[in-house]
Amino acid sequence: MEVDAAFWEGGVQALPPGRLVSMFESAADWQVWECHPEGEELIIQIEGELVLILEQDGAEVRVPLRAGEFAVVPKGVWHTADALVPGKAIYITPGEGTQSRERR
Repeated sequence: MEVDAAFWEGGVQALPPGRLVSMFESAADWQVWECHPEGEELIIQIEGELVLILEQDGAEVRVPLRAGEFAVVPKGVWHTADALVPGKAIYITPGEGTQSRERR
């Protein structure tokens, strides 16, 4: 399945309930914040380095991820990421109800 802007705008909502498993390459900082109100998201860094940024209690919590490391984004927590070293990660996401907003 192609994952493009149209997918995030409405295609993800058309999927059946459950988890979305995907692998993405990050060569630049993410341009959006996202939130998964239906459950936790697991991020497994395969190669490169990513800094996951969680918005918790009005503060930004930064979680560095190197190849072989993982993080769990708690249910309902807004998050984004900066790509320190281009790489790939696997995302296991509860897709239902996913929200996004522009990163400023």
